[in-house]
Amino acid sequence: MKSITIKKIFQMHSWVGIVTGILLFIVAFTGAFAVFSKPYLSIWASSSDTHVTSAVPAKEVDRLINEYAEKVPEKFRENIHVFMPNGYGFTKLVLLFESHDGDENYKKEAAYVYELNSQTLALEDQFYGSAGDYYENRQSDMARYIGHFHADLHLGRPIGLILTGFLGLTLMVSVITGLYIHREMFKQLFTFRRDKSFDVVTSDGHKLFGLWGSLFHFVIGFTGAILGLATIIMLPAAAYVSFNGDQDKLVEKFTAMPDPVISQDYQKTRVVDIMANVQAYDDKAILRDLTIMALNDKNSVVYARTIGGESVSSSILKYTGEGEFVKRMSSLGDIPGPAIKVVEWIYPLHFGNFGGLFVKFIWAFLGLTTALIPLSGVMMWLAKRSRGQNPDLSQVSYQRWNRFVIGSCGGAVMACILLFPVQILMNHFIEGSQHNSYFGPIFFGSWLAWLVISLMPINYHALLKVNTLIVALSFACVVPLKLMLQPGFVGQVMSPSYQIVTAVDVMCTLMAILSFYVFKKLSVNPTTEQAKMKEQTA
Repeated sequence: MKSITIKKIFQMHSWVGIVTGILLFIVAFTGAFAVFSKPYLSIWASSSDTHVTSAVPAKEVDRLINEYAEKVPEKFRENIHVFMPNGYGFTKLVLLFESHDGDENYKKEAAYVYELNSQTLALEDQFYGSAGDYYENRQSDMARYIGHFHADLHLGRPIGLILTGFLGLTLMVSVITGLYIHREMFKQLFTFRRDKSFDVVTSDGHKLFGLWGSLFHFVIGFTGAILGLATIIMLPAAAYVSFNGDQDKLVEKFTAMPDPVISQDYQKTRVVDIMANVQAYDDKAILRDLTIMALNDKNSVVYARTIGGESVSSSILKYTGEGEFVKRMSSLGDIPGPAIKVVEWIYPLHFGNFGGLFVKFIWAFLGLTTALIPLSGVMMWLAKRSRGQNPDLSQVSYQRWNRFVIGSCGGAVMACILLFPVQILMNHFIEGSQHNSYFGPIFFGSWLAWLVISLMPINYHALLKVNTLIVALSFACVVPLKLMLQPGFVGQVMSPSYQIVTAVDVMCTLMAILSFYVFKKLSVNPTTEQAKMKEQTA
């Protein structure tokens, strides 16, 4: 009876992995990049010979808010968003003056937006129109593009979020069933036979990565499922149960920033004092943005959104216009109770947004193991069915399946890495606001091209070598391109303001060296099985 149960669980584990394995690899691999997208990769992607994200002094922020407030109609001064250039969403100083009721041209939320260079404070771009259009179409970069791909595979709502949420659930199922199936491996937690055949190494790696990282994989699966399915399924369900299906009332309940009552009595909003108080409240937290309600009015209220520091999750600090601290709230609203704390932790737990850079490196490494587990599971499944006296897969079919895995998984890796040199080229040759139209064709175009190549009768081992070489060359191009296209690049490398940019450049060089090493190993030491099939084509 016990053996029958284990066999059924093993079948469930296998089929869940086979059906979703490739998609899980793609989502988990891009997730390892998404961990660093805010702020590190965003700062790197936006840097050029004329700009790198820099902190703007509080006095300058205050001066600019009041200066540009004079350029917009009075109703647009009642709701002002100031986005700091720290890489957590924005790399320029952005002043957004919004009217919830619109104006004579727009009958919905409208905005005047001013984007300023964080170093020179010069106006670089401006926008007037629907607030939703600005948020949806504002300038993107490769870090934001990969982050959004991780979230919904660029399929949008609801399909993309439902799919990634479902993949989170399948990861949880795979972790639970895998732990039950391989529970005897707990006695061999330090066993890794790296000198054995490729199949043995793959099997050991699959089991050890799964066992050592099981808690992390389960947490990532759980939080990913919540993030993917919350707004699509859970929010409507909560609205139906608690608010008779009215989602607007539910959102209003969770809104932390109600509109103030405007008195029309002048009183300067003390932005400088508020920013200083935010720094003093938690000197390790980062101020992401300010929301100023009723600028320079007696009833003005200011909300400061912070991330990091002593709080695991994002926080909102409420101040009066005079700079007096009122209270700290959750990013989800002014809702008491321990349950809201748990909900707050979902996003930072998924992306490692706590504990600083060290935690992000751990999250990225474990995220890569999450990607390798379904990939190694698919490889083990293919290898098992291609052997024996009566194999389920012929060698021709085995080659085809391996080429498909390399084309889909390897193509996704290649498409992501290719965006690094592409970003540098676009920063130099293409106007910033036009970047958005290039990421999709380059990312999906290169991926599709590699998938088409993988359908050709090419030995899969040779295909893997070429895939690795393209990744290595893409990484290796980063620094030479900057040397050619960015005047004064060598001097920038030593500048304190370019530390994050320089660190990413160094990591690209190290990854290029590692990729070339893997390419060399693939060229010199093919496995016995691969050598036997080297001349076979489909």
